[in-house]
Amino acid sequence: MSRTVFMGNLPLWVTAEDIQGWLQQENITYDDVKDIRDFETQESKGYAFIEAATDEDCKAVIARFNHAPLEDRNLRVNEARGADQGRKPPPRRGNRR
Repeated sequence: MSRTVFMGNLPLWVTAEDIQGWLQQENITYDDVKDIRDFETQESKGYAFIEAATDEDCKAVIARFNHAPLEDRNLRVNEARGADQGRKPPPRRGNRR
């Protein structure tokens, strides 16, 4: 199991420090939290990645926060996929022999 957790559907005001506080309140250990922001404006993109300290902590983050209500939305929390996972390869072009 990957120890990286995706946390999405976050309100734009949520920071890494907010998420760290939530994890500490639940006694879930983590190595790092990165809230993803626009490079130019530094505005939140509404999602973050959490590096859990152990596999058990990874499962605990998902169990505790997936579908948790926050303001007028429900959080989406799951194991992060690699950049190429879940995508179809592009169609081949050119001559096939």
